[in-house]
Amino acid sequence: MLRTLCLIALLIGSTTMQAHSDNDSLAHRAFWWSENGQPILDGNGNCIRNGSWEGLGQPSCIIEDTQPAAEVNVVLETEPEVVTEASETQTSEVVAAIVVADPVEAAPKVESVAAAAAPAPAPAPAPELVPEPAAEPPAPAVTYSYPVELITTHILFDFDKNNLRVDQQEKIEVAIMKARKAYNILKVSLGGHADSRGSDEYNYDLSQRRINTAVNYLNLRGVQTDTTMAWGESKLITNADGTENYASSRRVELVIKVQQKVAD
Repeated sequence: MLRTLCLIALLIGSTTMQAHSDNDSLAHRAFWWSENGQPILDGNGNCIRNGSWEGLGQPSCIIEDTQPAAEVNVVLETEPEVVTEASETQTSEVVAAIVVADPVEAAPKVESVAAAAAPAPAPAPAPELVPEPAAEPPAPAVTYSYPVELITTHILFDFDKNNLRVDQQEKIEVAIMKARKAYNILKVSLGGHADSRGSDEYNYDLSQRRINTAVNYLNLRGVQTDTTMAWGESKLITNADGTENYASSRRVELVIKVQQKVAD
């Protein structure tokens, strides 16, 4: 009896496969299918027809979801038994049990084969070791010294005059430029002088007026004068032979005391 059931199941599977194959040929031409071989469904779960559906005899779209080959293998591997009697209901239950049970058992086998065939992942490459840059030696500490210097220039005047000549203005500008390049201006001093011609009182007054001219010019250039002294004709400048140098004696001595900043 079991052999008879097996033949019936084999016959049913063969007929179903043939029907599916014939119907699938029409269905593939009468309905729309996706690239992976699945029918395209509408919102109600029905296959979507194309323009050939009417001319092909209005076939139905069958979705095949079983594995007939697995069913046959299970039936053939079953050992025969002596069965005295089987009803139609029992036959249906046996066939249903074979169809339902087989895919569940076959699925793990497929997964096992796929897992065995998959190559082992390659080991991750070891990270490259980048050498750390060598630490730079600390920069040596820089020390400074602050020497004091004197910037001196003689502003010359014409005989019996206290007005500032253009060439003497240039000398004052050079002195101011040197002083402003220094680290600090400490003191600005002026000393007025006259030659020996004229009275002492007049020469003293003339030397003071020459100081005032120089002070006014320095103020215009933003330089504050700290001390002044009128000497008159008491500090004359002489030549090598001992005679008086009149041009050099008519002067105002500008002395700017500055502090420099020098790296040691």
